[in-house]
Amino acid sequence: MPDTAIRELDWYLRDHLFRQSNAGKAAFRRESLPSEMAGLYLRYRNADLQQLSETMTYVLEALVAKKVLEWGSNELTLPGRLARLQCAKCFYINYLADAEQRACLRCQHGELHDFPGKKA
Repeated sequence: MPDTAIRELDWYLRDHLFRQSNAGKAAFRRESLPSEMAGLYLRYRNADLQQLSETMTYVLEALVAKKVLEWGSNELTLPGRLARLQCAKCFYINYLADAEQRACLRCQHGELHDFPGKKA
């Protein structure tokens, strides 16, 4: 599995989870995630859902290992909240769980700022 594809899907999945959790959703069905991603993100619009599902397996296992997600009986749940933070060094947008180390996922820099919200 190409490392770039896994990192990219990790970012998009974290973005999806962040947006869904802000809308009040905390539980996700593993089988529906690839089609949700294809429907919401232009990046995955024409993706092969079988290949996307296989790549997502690696990403989900990593997110469970990092305690971003938990496996339930037949669904994934967010045990805490995700924070959207921007790296002060490379300006990468990070979605980090409470249980994760507060460091940029791209450059490992430790100084992260709250990402600006929508302006009124």
